[in-house]
Amino acid sequence: MARVPAPALADWAPARVAAVGARLEALLDQTDAAARLAADPIAFARRYTAREDIEVAGIFASGLAFGRVAAFAPVIDAILAQADARGGPAAWVRGFSAADARRLAPLQYRWMRGPDLALLARCLQGLLAETTLEAAFLAHDDPASPTVAPALDGLVCTLRRHALAAAGADDWAALPRGFRYFLPRPRDGSACKRWCMLLRWLVRRPGPGAAGIDLGLWTGVAPARLVLPVDTHVHRITRLMGLTRRKDASWRTALELTAALRCFAPADPLRHDFALAHLGISGHCRGRFDAAACPACSLRPVCAAAGPGPDARGSRP
Repeated sequence: MARVPAPALADWAPARVAAVGARLEALLDQTDAAARLAADPIAFARRYTAREDIEVAGIFASGLAFGRVAAFAPVIDAILAQADARGGPAAWVRGFSAADARRLAPLQYRWMRGPDLALLARCLQGLLAETTLEAAFLAHDDPASPTVAPALDGLVCTLRRHALAAAGADDWAALPRGFRYFLPRPRDGSACKRWCMLLRWLVRRPGPGAAGIDLGLWTGVAPARLVLPVDTHVHRITRLMGLTRRKDASWRTALELTAALRCFAPADPLRHDFALAHLGISGHCRGRFDAAACPACSLRPVCAAAGPGPDARGSRP
């Protein structure tokens, strides 16, 4: 697994680091958390209060959270409606049957189809019959590791084992591509954006504003060891800020960006993730100068695409 690289801002002057940190804090203040939650997949997990329901709903919601929200949200809604009809997500998974699989069969999102969703439910059924999701994660954790990479890789391997058992298969590559997309491994170089996002939901503590929309269910994991969920928006915006020069959205890029953001919030490197992601999801940042949006953006003084700002002279990375 890739070692944690030095952040691109390692050679920045302290004043420059402070200026970018201040702009990130301003972005948090500028982000309307309540309005943005409606367009965030964490909203599906937040429907529930029971721990296992939140975890199972979170796995399906995060697993399908790629592309346009308007496209994946109806599919997650349909899955959770079926789960709720059977007593909630955890009860649905624990009692998952052939009839439940048939009800999922018509659903599809991009290359993920109903049978892929059913196999994920069966995979979770096997896991929950054996242990809890958090216990399966912590069983592979290495406290000496600066990040949760060993624990995440181990959890994915455990889920793959249950998937093979549920499918009656011996070869991971023989399982459908749509299902395999749910279970990428950090060791293979994937950024594992959707799993890193789920871990953010489950580990970071709740609080006020855009910095505190997470759930904080897993108290055995330090938020300082989380890895940034690198989606298209976060990758583009952080490159414009000079936090990375890497062009690939890989695990190594995720580690580099996490290390960079740790410079601004050592105990909570994902503090600004929600605000950064929604700057792009909302359409306010398109990666190029926009005369309507850029002047009002908190990141304008430290963004390479935003054009000269009133306080940018000498401060832009």
